[in-house]
Amino acid sequence: MSAQITGQRLTDQRQARFATYDAQRNFGDKAYKSLCYAPHTTLYFDIAGNARVCCHNHSFPAGNILHQSIDEIWHGARIKALRQSLEQYEFGKGCDFCAMQAADNWFANMSMRRFDDYPIAPGVPEWPQQMEFSISNACNLECIMCAGIWSSAIRARREKLPKLPHLYSREFMLSLRKYLPHLKRIKFLGGEPFLVKEYYLIWDMLIEDKLTPDCHVTTNGTQLGPRVKRLLEALPFSIAVSLDGTTKQTVERIRVNTDYDTQIRHVKYFGAYAKERGTSFSLTFCLMRQNWHEFGDYCAFGDELDCSVWVNTVRHPPEFGIYTMELADLREVVRGMEFEAPRLEGRLGRNRNVWFAEFERLRRRCASLAAQQAA
Repeated sequence: MSAQITGQRLTDQRQARFATYDAQRNFGDKAYKSLCYAPHTTLYFDIAGNARVCCHNHSFPAGNILHQSIDEIWHGARIKALRQSLEQYEFGKGCDFCAMQAADNWFANMSMRRFDDYPIAPGVPEWPQQMEFSISNACNLECIMCAGIWSSAIRARREKLPKLPHLYSREFMLSLRKYLPHLKRIKFLGGEPFLVKEYYLIWDMLIEDKLTPDCHVTTNGTQLGPRVKRLLEALPFSIAVSLDGTTKQTVERIRVNTDYDTQIRHVKYFGAYAKERGTSFSLTFCLMRQNWHEFGDYCAFGDELDCSVWVNTVRHPPEFGIYTMELADLREVVRGMEFEAPRLEGRLGRNRNVWFAEFERLRRRCASLAAQQAA
């Protein structure tokens, strides 16, 4: 039997394992199937100069901008290896987060689903269709689950460490210009994106070249001065606001230095802006031990604003995470959610599946831990 036939059979077997997942996906604009299209569509630039294929793949970057050009990274051996693995329905190196999500065969709200948004042409992709930037820790908040590598305020005040070096030179930022016309979406992460000076170079280039890709910003919701409003008028921004709670007490305890009332005003402004511009608006929720009890009401708040809620799975620091809990403690969380479920069944609309999918995932996590202890 030829190696090609054997390899195809293995691929078919792996696809069969993910048949339920694939049944939820649309391959109509895809020239071929892949478990995940992140390395076919995206480059994610991090604060260490690494170019990764997504925010979750920390351990196997495609390259580093200090040693390689973007062209060398996009057409390099490491990103090709990831593409090949995923096309064979096998999680590649560094894909541990999505492998963990898929471990219990529960595929709702999978992180890798967002890369299905882009068409896939035959052959090797010539250009990225999405770029994501998380290249600065400039931030005014000191969120309890965060660290100095993502927050300059934490690094200076809590960790008492010097400023991080700026690895992304003006020359590098300007070198992005030839890629901008090919991008359908550019994601700006932080820190707090509206405090990152390098991003203003990208936004200025887009304005000068009359380009209008979706500029997606994940913001802490504290910045809404004249400079930000000017950008909102000039470019189509999609906005996700990280809030992490529904009460002043919870939000201000988690998001240190914020003012809850100001954030809520800005949330409503951003929501109205997105509705007027026809862009997307969403809320993000870092699900943790400190706020899981407000998750249902948070989803209801998203319903009221007619926006989607996205859940970030906190694993670090482990003492804050839900999925890092011991079995007995996790069972208490699941019992609390079981008590909430009948009330939310009738209350939630748009974000009903968000809450119930996370509830089911936690129940399966409990069952998995119980099985491990019994073995």
